[in-house]
Amino acid sequence: MPKPMRAHGLAKKYKLFVFDWDGTLLYLRFPLAVNEAIKRAFRLWNVSAPKNLVDIRDYDMKKTLAHEEFKNTLLTLVTDVIFLLNKPKLHNDTIKMLKMLKKKHRRIAIFSNSGHYRLLKELSYLGIKDYFEMIVSARDFHATKPDPAGLKAVLYTTKVRPSEAIYFGDMVDDIIAAELADVHTCGVADGFDSYHTLKSVKPEYLFRSMEELTKSL
Repeated sequence: MPKPMRAHGLAKKYKLFVFDWDGTLLYLRFPLAVNEAIKRAFRLWNVSAPKNLVDIRDYDMKKTLAHEEFKNTLLTLVTDVIFLLNKPKLHNDTIKMLKMLKKKHRRIAIFSNSGHYRLLKELSYLGIKDYFEMIVSARDFHATKPDPAGLKAVLYTTKVRPSEAIYFGDMVDDIIAAELADVHTCGVADGFDSYHTLKSVKPEYLFRSMEELTKSL
């Protein structure tokens, strides 16, 4: 796999841009603090991400990735509870980035572990729901990331080939899910996982922030 890189003219290379939500487009100050506390307390958060499974297509997701599913369940519960009490906020340049992609007639979707109801509620509150052609929750498939079922559903529905799609995420699980779906990978390191952690699983592209990603378009 190629070394992670920062690119220019990224919008010209792909037809479909799929984004994770929590931590990637949505800014999460308090959940990030909780995430760091869990890392320090339990030493299990992405300690042994199963990157070696990326090229394996026939495995029992619930058995071999049990620690990943535990992590995702905990994370989604934390964020759901927090957003009952807080107003959602986007990362800087998110709307600018979405406008640029729309101007270039690129297709845009969301694939997230967050619940579908919360996704729609937050997107509507922020006034950006109409930017997205599809909004998919992994929980609708009872298969949270790194299971790629929801991402494959996006590809199937949009009829876009995997080679023409790219997935943006802030966690190791996002990169693994994208590779399992055979789409291009991009890490954005201003969410839950650090730049160093994301770099360790070698996404094709890697940016430190949404502002840096936006400049690459």
